[in-house]
Amino acid sequence: MSKNPKIRTLLVGLGRIASTLENDPLRIKPCTHAGVLLSKWGKANFSLDGIYDSNPEKIELFLSQWKIETPSMVLSTSDYECLFLNQITSKRPVFDFAVVATSSFSHFEIASRLILCGVKHILIEKPVSLHSNDAKKLEKMAKQNRTKIWINHERRYHPRYQFVKEIIDSNLYGKVESVRANVFTSARNPGNAFSKYGGGPLLHDGTHAIDLLYWMFGKLKLRYANVIRPTSKAIESRATAWFTSPKANEIFLDVSGGRDYFQFEIDIFTTKGRFILSNDGFQFFHSQSSPLYKGFRSLKQFEFSKFPTAEKSSAFLGIYKEIESNIREKSDYQEGTIKDSIDILQCIESIYQYRRK
Repeated sequence: MSKNPKIRTLLVGLGRIASTLENDPLRIKPCTHAGVLLSKWGKANFSLDGIYDSNPEKIELFLSQWKIETPSMVLSTSDYECLFLNQITSKRPVFDFAVVATSSFSHFEIASRLILCGVKHILIEKPVSLHSNDAKKLEKMAKQNRTKIWINHERRYHPRYQFVKEIIDSNLYGKVESVRANVFTSARNPGNAFSKYGGGPLLHDGTHAIDLLYWMFGKLKLRYANVIRPTSKAIESRATAWFTSPKANEIFLDVSGGRDYFQFEIDIFTTKGRFILSNDGFQFFHSQSSPLYKGFRSLKQFEFSKFPTAEKSSAFLGIYKEIESNIREKSDYQEGTIKDSIDILQCIESIYQYRRK
């Protein structure tokens, strides 16, 4: 592809992560797929030529939110179905790039159809599928059709998380000894993705934590797990797990859907410091002579002078810039692959399936 044409894009699913979260005044923007695609940078590189949602109300809300008065991009249900049929028949892709921002249970079917009808670059919301076997099928299909797939584990592309990963990889503060990861959410309104189609907070929220642990410390090896369910057929209310990995001796994960608040936090202890990575903020500590005990050392909080500012910390821009570089053949680097997501799903499944010896 030459450098000039804009990337013809299809957005499937027009809900929270696709669009409406952009209305949250407290979030760093862009924080949605539409927020990137319809930003100044996005409009210079992408052309949003198609949008689809099975819910007409979401389509109307999308058009109103983004002040789109000539909705030629809207695909009707019949247009949407014909899109796949025509592309499969003609082998001439209408879109260069597609975003799958629908409910988790539909990811596999939609992505499979996009691959077969010729779309060569696809971004799928997490988790890539509900089961690792489906993710493996997608990986095989993508390879056979020379399609690249990204999974939106966006913290990999967040400048602040990338900064901390570089510091830890440098061993400047010693070896990682222990890690505690928490993902706490409310269980008041879990929605269809939880109750109707399977998979509780571990699959739908904990996947972000497991992806970060995998990315920062290497492949996780499960030592112990405990899953609590109100009834034998219910989704879990809490899941805890204990891992080891190539770069961390001990990792503890606690995911709960029964809290009256939201918290995402990873607490990393090294031999010379501590790093707290949280939605409440990042904190850093290093070892120094203790002001409390003679002959001892304590942890003192400090700040990195080059730590990325909040204004420059959009994970969504990071992943889209990587995709744009791949599509325009400026780079073939891919931070998160579908192979990574298969490992993550298998890790989650190992927690669900764990049996005490």
